[in-house]
Amino acid sequence: MRPVLRVLEVLSVLELLSIVVLSINLATVHIDGVASVLGPVHGALFLAVAVTALFARDLMLRTRLMALIPVAGGALTLVNVRKEARR
Repeated sequence: MRPVLRVLEVLSVLELLSIVVLSINLATVHIDGVASVLGPVHGALFLAVAVTALFARDLMLRTRLMALIPVAGGALTLVNVRKEARR
């Protein structure tokens, strides 16, 4: 697997995990501390995925565009990165 695909895969998983934890926190106990810490972390991970996908070489256009979709971008980028790794 190319290094850029590996980086995108790791960042996408981390972004996906952060949005899942934020959603669970919102739907259940809504601890303000969790949202205060994890909100900016999720935002930074989203930006990292988007910037990495936009500036990486030899990525499919679909992968680049899916990385820009808020909330679902991490999961969609992860699926596309795995498709590109098989290509």
